[in-house]
Amino acid sequence: MRKKLIGAAVLGISMLSIAATEDIRATVHNLSTYSDPANGGTNEVCVFCHTPHGSNSDFTGAPLWNKPIDPNITFQVYGGGMTTGGTTVDQPGDVSRACLSCHDGVSGVNVIINKPGSGGWDPNGQIIDYRGSGTTSLWRMPWPFAIGKNGSGGNYDLRDDHPIGVVYRGDDTSPPASLKPTNTPLPAGWNIAGDKDGNPGPTIGDLLRNGKIECVSCHNPHLNAPRFLRSGDGNTNSNLCRTCHDK
Repeated sequence: MRKKLIGAAVLGISMLSIAATEDIRATVHNLSTYSDPANGGTNEVCVFCHTPHGSNSDFTGAPLWNKPIDPNITFQVYGGGMTTGGTTVDQPGDVSRACLSCHDGVSGVNVIINKPGSGGWDPNGQIIDYRGSGTTSLWRMPWPFAIGKNGSGGNYDLRDDHPIGVVYRGDDTSPPASLKPTNTPLPAGWNIAGDKDGNPGPTIGDLLRNGKIECVSCHNPHLNAPRFLRSGDGNTNSNLCRTCHDK
């Protein structure tokens, strides 16, 4: 019995060890790494996305958002608005639009509402230094990191990306795309943002936002993990894909 308990403890430790941790400072999302305070930049890590005061109060997709966002922008979506399984693909939800406010390839990564310090507030946004831009030049995310652009240079184009803003239909009688039920437990080590569906334990339902797949279903922008994937393993052996798709 003692051996079994020891074995279980060791297994528990090993399972915990594969879980990625949230530490944005050690990731490429620490944009302050590429910003020079002497050139109108900042050494603050969070300010490129969040501000404790003077945030974008009209935007609810992320807390204390420090970037101007045009909610009326229309994206071209996967499948022209319909998946091969017959599911409607809507416009990205607000939580995905937060990601796209840098990753659309059009918006300035270095545009924020409230600059660090006092007196630097503009609801329309203002430029801070990023990668040598100074305070006069927009720095836009290049393709392929700008998922809102396609390889041909089109803008606001999500047609070549996994659909977001799409209802997850794993609980249908005949689920499309071999989707698993929402109460399916997630593998050990996954990073989630709290219990979203009320089912015991981390489940697929915890990855959804209002029942839909969004950017944050697969990615956590603060996670110190390959490609910010919640699986923590960089999709080794397609583990992330096969978590939802029973392939």
